[in-house]
Amino acid sequence: MCSSSLRAEEEKTTHPKLKELPQSKVQENSDRWEFGARFGFGFRGPNRFDQNLDGFTSNLDPRIPSQTKVHNTRGMTQGEFIARTRFGEGFKVGFIAGTRTFDNFGITNITSEPFYTKLNFQMDSVYFLGMVWQEGRLNRYFRWETGLGLGYARAAWLTSGYATDGKSYYQQNGDMRGNGLEFRLEGALNTQVNENVTLSFGAFLSWINITSFDGSFNGSTSSFYVRQDGRVTPLTDSNNQSNILLTNQYSRKLDMQSAYGGLFFGVNYKL
Repeated sequence: MCSSSLRAEEEKTTHPKLKELPQSKVQENSDRWEFGARFGFGFRGPNRFDQNLDGFTSNLDPRIPSQTKVHNTRGMTQGEFIARTRFGEGFKVGFIAGTRTFDNFGITNITSEPFYTKLNFQMDSVYFLGMVWQEGRLNRYFRWETGLGLGYARAAWLTSGYATDGKSYYQQNGDMRGNGLEFRLEGALNTQVNENVTLSFGAFLSWINITSFDGSFNGSTSSFYVRQDGRVTPLTDSNNQSNILLTNQYSRKLDMQSAYGGLFFGVNYKL
């Protein structure tokens, strides 16, 4: 009887029962949603869109000499809203919704008639991207992350200006829109302020493809067309068809395929 009691006491001493950690709390923290706001700035690389604008003219007659100068810094700023949650070890999924404003740009064109045209352009775009991020620890102060995304983009192209032959003055106004796809690659360093707030600093590279710009120009339903000889002008569909028949030159709608790069700063908050 005494030996049994001693054996039981020995087992209790040799194998103490440990208190188990609550697993539900760890799971709850790992699945928290994260929301944030970003501000970014950068530049758009030279591309076919800018080259095509060099061919703008107020007269499609190839016998009329025309000279165009494009004024464009290709700078831009953007603001974004981000929402994401953890997806597996070291990965997050979510989306980015943003708006981008390009620096104002414009063109001046003069023909030998003579006819002078000055147009000022404003362009903005909105976008919605599905994103996947991978993250890891850099040191005790910073974590790194890289992101990849694809989504929808819509651009608005507004035109104001005037044209004159020296005798008469013609107001120029346009409002055109275009839809397309946007691709995003980004990288960032994050530092945690407290349990809920994180600051981020990073760089991004985006590529956008707008297939055409359609809308109104001087009150008529129009699109910007690029003719086979490189001349660009806003035309209605019927005028474009007539121009093809008269000149025997193929034309296409002006598109925008362009890469953007820049930096961003952000604040994220975990619920």
